Amino acid sequence: MNSPARTRGPLHDDGPLPDFISGLMWLATSVVGVVVLAIPGTPHPHLAVALVLAGFAAGWGVLSLWLGLTARTMTIGRRASVTAAMMPIVALALWATGGADSYLQPVLLFTALFIAYFFPPRLAWPLVALFCGAFFSPLAYDPQAIELGYPARGVLFLVAVAGQAVTVHYLKHRLLAAEAVQRGMAERDPLTGLYNRRSFDHALARSTDDGSAALVLFDFDGFKAVNDEHGHPIGDAVLRAVAEACARVVRDGDCLARIGGDEFALVALGAAGAGVERIVEALGAAIADAPSPDGVPSVQVTFSSAVAPQDATDPGELFRLADERLLASKRELKRLARAA
Repeated sequence: MNSPARTRGPLHDDGPLPDFISGLMWLATSVVGVVVLAIPGTPHPHLAVALVLAGFAAGWGVLSLWLGLTARTMTIGRRASVTAAMMPIVALALWATGGADSYLQPVLLFTALFIAYFFPPRLAWPLVALFCGAFFSPLAYDPQAIELGYPARGVLFLVAVAGQAVTVHYLKHRLLAAEAVQRGMAERDPLTGLYNRRSFDHALARSTDDGSAALVLFDFDGFKAVNDEHGHPIGDAVLRAVAEACARVVRDGDCLARIGGDEFALVALGAAGAGVERIVEALGAAIADAPSPDGVPSVQVTFSSAVAPQDATDPGELFRLADERLLASKRELKRLARAA
């Protein structure tokens, strides 16, 4: 089915949210990490390094918030690479704050949640492995790790992070599925499966933003007679058949919509001149070949079009012009029919 450029991002695109969450996460960790140094009993064997890392965390947090505010979001692959590059920083932070006895361990759940929610499984699981490797790093240098039961703590941490990742992935899958259903209900015509008037209006409003675009309007001649003579269920079947036939000849990225009872519209980006003629010809052939219920003749269709920027540069004016041309063509057909 054709799919116009969306007014929102794709379902798996979280937009600037990862940057905002990452920024808040790093800022909170840096501020609280410094504050707890004043709490009696807090280990700080490498205070200078811990303070430098806190400054780095604050700086990265500010940068992440700026990226979110300016919409300079990373691709999912680059974000995964950046997150992977942070794992040695996590290991170094554990070392600087006590190793196996580090007070930072509970706050690492922030990172676990971030990985589980914002990365698909193919990227999340390698990051989970690197993250758990960073958590196990005190075993390589801290002589007290065994006495403190760190291996058992590490195993339970691994189980908790993996379980958390599975749970969050499942819940996000459910969330995305529900959002897809909601989008379909908001954007699609329930009878034909084509885009509805709301989606068409959005596509038309954006059609003149970049270069040329064509608007094609078409409706059926005498379709009311089909409903009157054969009933609305048969009329609906005809509409569905025509919609399916038209959708097969429309390019991905163009918006084919049902905007009224038997009224359809196509917004074709980049089309002009001969391209519009080819579109109309393809749609006409598809409609002529669409199967009709027994006893129902093939529907006849009238087309009109307008092209931006030649005919108009304003979307509303483009629609008005195409609609006037469609009405003029319909009146001419009726005049010819009466004359015959």
